[in-house]
Amino acid sequence: MKLHYRIINDGIEIVRCFGADPALELPEEIDGRPVKRMAPYAFSARKDREDEDVLIFETDEARMFSSEEKLLAGEALESVRLPDTMEEAGRYLFYGCRNLRELHFSDRLKNIGSGAFTGCRSLSALHVRLLDGERSCVHDILGDLWQRIDVTFYKDGKEARLVFPEHYEEAVENTPARILFTQHHGSGNNYRQCFYNKEIDYRKYDSLFYLARAQDDVNVISDLIFARLMYPEDLTKEAQKAYEDYVREHALPVAEHLADTEDLAALKEFSARGLWTREALTGAVHYASGQGKRAVLAFLMNEKHRLYSERKKKYEL
Repeated sequence: MKLHYRIINDGIEIVRCFGADPALELPEEIDGRPVKRMAPYAFSARKDREDEDVLIFETDEARMFSSEEKLLAGEALESVRLPDTMEEAGRYLFYGCRNLRELHFSDRLKNIGSGAFTGCRSLSALHVRLLDGERSCVHDILGDLWQRIDVTFYKDGKEARLVFPEHYEEAVENTPARILFTQHHGSGNNYRQCFYNKEIDYRKYDSLFYLARAQDDVNVISDLIFARLMYPEDLTKEAQKAYEDYVREHALPVAEHLADTEDLAALKEFSARGLWTREALTGAVHYASGQGKRAVLAFLMNEKHRLYSERKKKYEL
């Protein structure tokens, strides 16, 4: 990895990154100074011109394989891990990074410039290390993105996982009245409002489940439910019951989705909570068999034998 950087008052500003791996992990310090800022357009391939007033940092590996290095910007970037020292991200930082899928950062990242995620249509996962409390810039990032985003918070060895569904607006014409009105699709915009003073409000999040049921498909709802059931941060008994009731009512389509994604952890949670019916489990076995999901099929067959094994009748002469 090779970095172009500047020395700022209290640390380092990264200007450009070069390397061979589309999954980039930035260092916490350079020459003994903490890496605190990403320059505007640092990961964008649409930058007007390259900066000349920069210093260069290279790892030993970069020196050995310099011929394989390329500018890690635009479509060349798939994943970025920002260090815990990072405090500020410049405007249009990821502008046009269409293949960026994951972003890792800590709650010490406080300020994000305008348009930082313009064109990041593939971004689907945020991994957030909570080091100083519960506040983070997740709300700001979600506000710039319309697609589904899965967020994982890490704190004190524990995880909390949340699914924020997609949302979009559509202009619909009322021809007889000659007017246009905006129609909203998906519950994602509502879920993005579950923050207070940059802290996630888990109870408000759970209270919106009725909207997800009405507006989102079973695949998204299934992932949302099992993220909460398996990582139940501040999960009330009432919310837990609402999630479990949905799974019981839609057991087969939920199980089919979990089979498609080969989510054995969620299927085990399904069983541990006693949410199967005989019909749903039988249907899930047939579905997994037809889709060639061997690991899932083996688990489901075992569960069927455990829960609904056929007992042989005994006849006395």
